Amino acid sequence: MNKKIRYNVEKLYYDDYRVYEDGKEEGLNIYQNNNGRLDGDRQHDPIYNDENARRQIYTLGCSWTYGWDLKQEETFAHLLGDENTAIHNYAGGGTGLDFAAKKLTEVYIPESRRQLFIITIPHTFRRIWFDDDGVVYKSWSVPEDFKYNEYNIYFSLLHHYEMINKFVGRDKIIWGTWGKHRDAKSDVPDDFVDVKFDCVDYTLTHHPGPKSHELYAKKLKKVIEEKCK
Repeated sequence: MNKKIRYNVEKLYYDDYRVYEDGKEEGLNIYQNNNGRLDGDRQHDPIYNDENARRQIYTLGCSWTYGWDLKQEETFAHLLGDENTAIHNYAGGGTGLDFAAKKLTEVYIPESRRQLFIITIPHTFRRIWFDDDGVVYKSWSVPEDFKYNEYNIYFSLLHHYEMINKFVGRDKIIWGTWGKHRDAKSDVPDDFVDVKFDCVDYTLTHHPGPKSHELYAKKLKKVIEEKCK
């Protein structure tokens, strides 16, 4: 029996587009889909963007890293910048570790000694899913009755985690994940990460507020100092 298979991955994260269930394009780049505000992507920091800076920091993750609802200058990524540090924010709202890994492959330079990657892992359920008919679902639109199991979720996390550490180098990566939040919690094992992103204030959509980003930046600076001694 032939089944109608719809592989629309090329129009999903991987072309930076969201897609409706029927394959119709939503038409907004996910970096620009900040509650409908077309404020552009954040890969290029408005101040700390010197390609010759001694340290090149790349932040990867979901909307928490992107800085949903916040100005770019309020995000922890921007707050890590200085005269010796350029910042590149490659996060995307609603994405998981699979998206972060894909984005990392676009910017990783094996011979570079200046790159440092900060990967803040969201909940392990956050990933692309295929159902039995080959229909692909975005991490933010998986049906409530979608069948999955915890082993496969953990395996996906472990696979990406070990692959990135192996090929990029654990010394070039700072792993983080969601920390304290009133209604969201990461299930990433504590021994996988170096630091946690705790919420001490919130935006209107319950994302980390500016004080939370300041706190995370402060924690990260300590880890960066240890890494770069």
